[in-house]
Amino acid sequence: AARLTDPGFLEAVQALCSPDDLGLRKEQLVSFMCNGVAARLTDPGFLEAVRALCSPDGLGLTTEQLVTFMSDSVAARITDPGFLEAVQALRSPDDLGLSTGQLVTFMSGSVSRAA
Repeated sequence: AARLTDPGFLEAVQALCSPDDLGLRKEQLVSFMCNGVAARLTDPGFLEAVRALCSPDGLGLTTEQLVTFMSDSVAARITDPGFLEAVQALRSPDDLGLSTGQLVTFMSGSVSRAA
């Protein structure tokens, strides 16, 4: 509950739900805010990295896929240098060639956790 008073927190939550931004539904927001997302929401670059996951130039995730993808430890890694590129490589036909759905399932397990 302490995060509610953090500068920018409510604005970031509103951006997540805005139809002009990510457009998460209320039930999606409740799931999305688990597993470290709330702690990182106002970090520099965090929302931009989340937006990149949904961008056609990024991973092109739907909001439903985004909520699943962000489970476990993705929030802790999403702004790490090279994270998005490494995840995109999993989709490359030269690497694993995972579909978007397969990638979301793959990442929603423990793959993103630090050793």
